[in-house]
Amino acid sequence: MRTLGLVICIAGTLLAPGCARQPTVGTLLDGYVRARGGLERFEGIQTLRMTAKASAGPDRKARVMREIKHPGLIRTEFTFQGITSIYACDGEQGWYVAPLSGVIDPEVMSKEGTQRAIEQAAIGGPLVEWQAKGHTVDLLGKETIDGRDVFKLKVTLTSGTVRYEFLDAESLLLKRTVSSRNYHDRTIEVETTYSDFRAVDGVVFPHLITIGAKGQPLVLEVVVETIELNPPLDDSRFTVPIL
Repeated sequence: MRTLGLVICIAGTLLAPGCARQPTVGTLLDGYVRARGGLERFEGIQTLRMTAKASAGPDRKARVMREIKHPGLIRTEFTFQGITSIYACDGEQGWYVAPLSGVIDPEVMSKEGTQRAIEQAAIGGPLVEWQAKGHTVDLLGKETIDGRDVFKLKVTLTSGTVRYEFLDAESLLLKRTVSSRNYHDRTIEVETTYSDFRAVDGVVFPHLITIGAKGQPLVLEVVVETIELNPPLDDSRFTVPIL
């Protein structure tokens, strides 16, 4: 009878306040993965291609394409005023071409830039299979964003990078990410907010992403137009071109 009572207590926490307790990190992240389509679907994704339009104002619009290949390969292209910049990583070394900044021939990324590219190459992000990836996640409690309750998580990546992820308390989908970046010898907090979630072949992705420095009015708005799962992507797309 004591075992039956415990089962009823666990199953009915919302109906039995005396048994209710704060959810664990594992429970929250299991719910997050289910809300996005389930672990099995993520395990079936080996490559991804996304296209989007980005805007930071009326005269600052660009086209974006991002390609990811498991494990750790990523290529992002920004086309602004007909000129394309490329930022890529072959899983070990990052490189870039940025004509608008005067970088015509491929240059090697910094160690920090390469590490950030590898982290961005995780198709499901850091919260999917977080334990297998070696990340540490701590639940810091609840907050409110845009009038909605969110769970605040401190995520320490295997690289030592710390970021904060906010899960919507109702849907368990990712509402916001806050991370620190070094910019011109100073550290800024970058807020990335996600919305307009839609399923693509059974996997849920945000289709509206806004990015900005915390406390600053200027934001970059990214509207996702297409997402392809498992398109053919040759490794040469991610390696430094031989000139």
